[in-house]
Amino acid sequence: MQVKDLMFTKPSYCTPYWTVEAVATLMDHTGTGAIPVVEDLLKRKLVGILTDRDLCVRVVGPGQYPAHTWVSACMTPHPVCCHPEDDADLALQLMRDKHIERLPVVDEQMQLVGIISISDFVRSDVADINAVYATIKEICTRTAADHSGKVPIRAA
Repeated sequence: MQVKDLMFTKPSYCTPYWTVEAVATLMDHTGTGAIPVVEDLLKRKLVGILTDRDLCVRVVGPGQYPAHTWVSACMTPHPVCCHPEDDADLALQLMRDKHIERLPVVDEQMQLVGIISISDFVRSDVADINAVYATIKEICTRTAADHSGKVPIRAA
């Protein structure tokens, strides 16, 4: 099974020059916690991703004003991504290794063509349920090494 067999082919996206407020509204409207960031709306060259966690840690926590903060100031640049022809197991492994729930899917020119999430695997009838469970468990288990290099903790 390939990524293209599971991915969502019409993801919402924004540019680095949108306000965080506009993207938060888009997240709410589309029911997603991650919006790919593209260089421009026509070519859709992937340059980053903005997650709900980015909003909390890089905007709300420091007391920034969402209506006055550009996406470029708080997005994660150069996100982990995959290609439509990649084996779906590779995407699952990337999610597990990087502790992420969603991967932008790009073509050879880094043009956004879709997004794949852990929920796409959960809904799939052909995904190995044990591998999916192991991935979810790994995503949900963060270690203090993510922040300080010490004792394991469980994410809420």
